[in-house]
Amino acid sequence: MAPRAAVLMCHAPIVIPPIGGDRGGDCVATTKAMEVAARVVVDAKVETVLVVSPHTPRHREAFGFVVGETLQGDFHTFGIRGLESTFRADAAAAATVARHAERAGLAIEPANLRSMDHGAMVPLWFLQQAGFKGRIALFGFPWNGEPGDSRKFGAAMATAMDSLERSWALIASGDMSHALKQSAPAGFHPKAHLFDETVVACVKEGRLGDVASIDPNLRNLAAEDVVESLEVADGALASDRTGLNFLSYEGPFGVGYLVAILRCEPEPGS
Repeated sequence: MAPRAAVLMCHAPIVIPPIGGDRGGDCVATTKAMEVAARVVVDAKVETVLVVSPHTPRHREAFGFVVGETLQGDFHTFGIRGLESTFRADAAAAATVARHAERAGLAIEPANLRSMDHGAMVPLWFLQQAGFKGRIALFGFPWNGEPGDSRKFGAAMATAMDSLERSWALIASGDMSHALKQSAPAGFHPKAHLFDETVVACVKEGRLGDVASIDPNLRNLAAEDVVESLEVADGALASDRTGLNFLSYEGPFGVGYLVAILRCEPEPGS
């Protein structure tokens, strides 16, 4: 069964108003889109939100699932205090997804974290601000996955949650090119924008699976971390694109931020 809601959210801390401050004025569209995406998840009234983050510590060849009864995070590595958060973990969901991933032939290992990464914490900050009170399960990627593995992992998620008969939503965390300007984290590459334009088109048109066929050289020079997350979403959603809604794209600081609703169940009676 597909998630009630699925969203693609960026994970740049600067889009959080208390962190961005005056500089956040350059990414207002992204901040507003993140608020909309978070509200979609909260309005879906799910018990559990599954989060896939490219910055969760990676195993060499195995997907990761975070264990524990609570999930804690902060922005201390960015010099920010006062935004610490604690979420209830859905340990049963994480373990069930792990079992179904193994049945699908995927390697997966537990990951013990002291603090969640910003790939999870940025979307979750917006989710918390929108009033989310449910549980979280957090997953990471392998460094050396095989083609198609991320999509298989997403399909395993859907099967696992269906077996639990638990309402759920998916947050796919990812940023686009990190090489759009000289000041960007990966420096500037004149072709990096081509990656972003391709992914934006795929998302707008609901062709999430097509991101897997993007030229690996273009992905590398763009220094992206969004393709795997979108592949997971594609697997979890199968062909269901109900409520697809592109929200925003901008790259004011040399990193592309894309936010979209990938699936949203219609309100009853609508």
